[in-house]
Amino acid sequence: MDILIIKPSSLGDIIHGLQFAESLRSGIDNARINWVSRELFAPLVESCDTVDHTHVFHRKGSVGGFVRLIREIRQTHFDWVLDLQGLFRSGMLCRFAQADNKAGRSDAREGAGWFYQTTVPLPAAGREAHALEILMEFKHLFGQMPGEVPPLRFDTKLSDANQAALSQATTKRVLIFPESRRLEKEWPHFQELTETLLDLTPELQLVWVATQPLNPKMPTSDRFVNLSGCTSIEELPAMIASSDLVVANDSGPMHLAAAMKKQVVALFGPTDPRRFGPWGQLENVLTAPDANLARLPAAQVADFLLQKLG
Repeated sequence: MDILIIKPSSLGDIIHGLQFAESLRSGIDNARINWVSRELFAPLVESCDTVDHTHVFHRKGSVGGFVRLIREIRQTHFDWVLDLQGLFRSGMLCRFAQADNKAGRSDAREGAGWFYQTTVPLPAAGREAHALEILMEFKHLFGQMPGEVPPLRFDTKLSDANQAALSQATTKRVLIFPESRRLEKEWPHFQELTETLLDLTPELQLVWVATQPLNPKMPTSDRFVNLSGCTSIEELPAMIASSDLVVANDSGPMHLAAAMKKQVVALFGPTDPRRFGPWGQLENVLTAPDANLARLPAAQVADFLLQKLG
């Protein structure tokens, strides 16, 4: 069975889509998953064992590029096309794909719902349901029930430079992802947390990972490694797999770690962890008072994290 899934962005949403796809294909013999991904995230999608082929969507590309993408998709006749994005451009891709069946979200926007044969209703909790629960409702189209979500697996490895930087780990490694897509979702006390953990736990190696170069006021050493600005998106699964625990804001890397069944400590402020928290690990969420992350103290996070590490 050939299935095309349209979910170009964002990173967290793609991770949820991959979790749905892995759960779906585990119950279908000979399922072949094709994926439409934005170019920024395509290397990660391509490396996921769940996906057999990736079609690259250039978000800021020309109209001609979008037409070429449609022509590329039309070269395959699919049994199903699933638009998990629910926006006009993803709906257009669904409309022009060749398929026996086409389905999309009942809460699709920008008129995308006009392009589907079938719309998938929201779960009982509606828009208050977890983002992954909403996607798991698509399983009903295939006679499956929403249920267990297998871990995601990736065929990736670290660069030689990053492998060398991490080679001096002592007993345990904690990855710290200090970024998020929106500034108000970024906890401002990662520097203090790092200093506290270095003082309290001589056996820990702490690693900062970010898309942009960051310069915390600590010297790089065997126990503190600053890889911000040095890690490609396709390296993230290998980086996470090498860790004992991940600390992150509400962000794509947080969802990726949870999807890989890696222990996560997630820091939440203005967003609702019941809708966007790490799947299967909501007990590992620390929520800031009054939704203000500045009011979540580093000492509290450090104590919670050390409890989780045992």
